[in-house]
Amino acid sequence: MTYIPNLNSFYEVAAWYAKTKPVVSKQHTVEQDVRPIGKRARKWERIIKVNDHCYALSCGGYADPVFNWGYTDQLKVHPLTTKDIALCSPIVWRKHKDGTETITVRNGAGEWQHNQTYSFIARALPCELWFRQTREGKQYIYNRAAGQTLHLPKTRTVPRHIVEHHKEVATKNKSSWYTKRYLKAFQTGDDGLSVTFKRESDGKFTLVGEPQKVMVDRTRVNKDEKREFKPHIEALYGWAQTMYPMMRDQLNWSFRIEINKQLDQIAKEHKIEGYSNSHSALFTYAEKELVRAILKDPEHVMRYGFGVAVMMSMHDAESSYYGDKGDVEALAKHIRARFNRWINEMAGFATKVKMEK
Repeated sequence: MTYIPNLNSFYEVAAWYAKTKPVVSKQHTVEQDVRPIGKRARKWERIIKVNDHCYALSCGGYADPVFNWGYTDQLKVHPLTTKDIALCSPIVWRKHKDGTETITVRNGAGEWQHNQTYSFIARALPCELWFRQTREGKQYIYNRAAGQTLHLPKTRTVPRHIVEHHKEVATKNKSSWYTKRYLKAFQTGDDGLSVTFKRESDGKFTLVGEPQKVMVDRTRVNKDEKREFKPHIEALYGWAQTMYPMMRDQLNWSFRIEINKQLDQIAKEHKIEGYSNSHSALFTYAEKELVRAILKDPEHVMRYGFGVAVMMSMHDAESSYYGDKGDVEALAKHIRARFNRWINEMAGFATKVKMEK
């Protein structure tokens, strides 16, 4: 693990910043003020002076004006501000008017993994605060003095240029699944999902405010909506059950990619909205309106491709079954259960609801 000094107070951060020479090279000017917090070779791990009373510890990314990787097309229109840096950086130290010091820790933005951020936070926290994460993909800050483990939820807060970038992409490409995913995951303004500690005179830390709640996803199926489609779902599954034994050996990765190419071409030729091509994810990012239209219409131009997607889900279910495959009835129940979850998700009958753990 790459060394970073444990800076335990606002004054230690300010002093480390003051004594660190800025990196000046063909890539960086004095004005950019790149002051690495650890090894100079890892210059993106640095201290940013927001003002005399606020310092941000950054590892590059959306809120770094120098190492802002990706989505920079909107930066000229919506440049980063000191407020963005102070709001979105992983660790921010502040000295307040009453003389107190606080440290705010913020997770990465989006419900996916942010391994670079995790590594940085783990190394850059003061000695009394420890970073932890679980196999379930949740992150925590352990306050050693208080013996308290505090949830560090993934944030939604990003600078404005990130949101504006995805809005522009969504305008140009209505079928862009990743843009829809990002727009759903991001927001401008503080979402309140950071964790702040006050540094006490003895060097220990106390939580400011209430602990963040641990939220989990729960799936809810709209049975009333699904009831209308049940005959169509049964007809489709019956067809797939008949075809699957004959096509099982063809349902490999290459065939999946080929079908996806065909579906992409069909969508373009017939000007079908709602189908989003993602390499090999058959219908995973399709709009629910399109999936429901295919379910209702046996003659739909995408019906065969959707049938293949059903068989792919059956094949995946069979491949992942660890029970006795000689028990035909148990295997059939397993495949059907997987199909039910799959069709609920594809057709939008299932929604995920955030609930407190």
